[in-house]
Amino acid sequence: MIVLFATVTLTASLLSGGGEPQLPAVKQIGEKYHPSSVSLYQGEEYVEGDNRTRLCIRDRESNDIYSAVSKPPNTYRGAYQMNDALIDGAAWMIQKSLRKQGHTRQQSQKIRKELQATKGNQIAPYWQDRMFWTIWRQGKGRAHWYHTVPGTACF
Repeated sequence: MIVLFATVTLTASLLSGGGEPQLPAVKQIGEKYHPSSVSLYQGEEYVEGDNRTRLCIRDRESNDIYSAVSKPPNTYRGAYQMNDALIDGAAWMIQKSLRKQGHTRQQSQKIRKELQATKGNQIAPYWQDRMFWTIWRQGKGRAHWYHTVPGTACF
């Protein structure tokens, strides 16, 4: 159900007309469980061949719960258990990607600032998936997740 809603929301907002395409909301409060194998983000950074690894990481890190929070001191949040520094870096990379895709500087900066100001477990699933793929960078960013070390669960 979440996949359908996100897809419909994104499609509707892109077709709404009136200038620049709208992007999905950054913040989403409440339980976010998404066991589907479909990534809500499938843009330029998405690598279909690495999706199995993404699913393994998401399952190991949060049991597919996008609103997950690690044990105290609650350092890691969201489906991929990112800390604030990782979210901050991903937000800057996403801002650059949005500009490359033709979004205005104002809209790109707004998204970056919203991502940086929102706790990882409150970031909408679309943006969490997009952050994962942005950090993953075709496997170059795998070191951010323990489960991608050779010989561990996801490899």
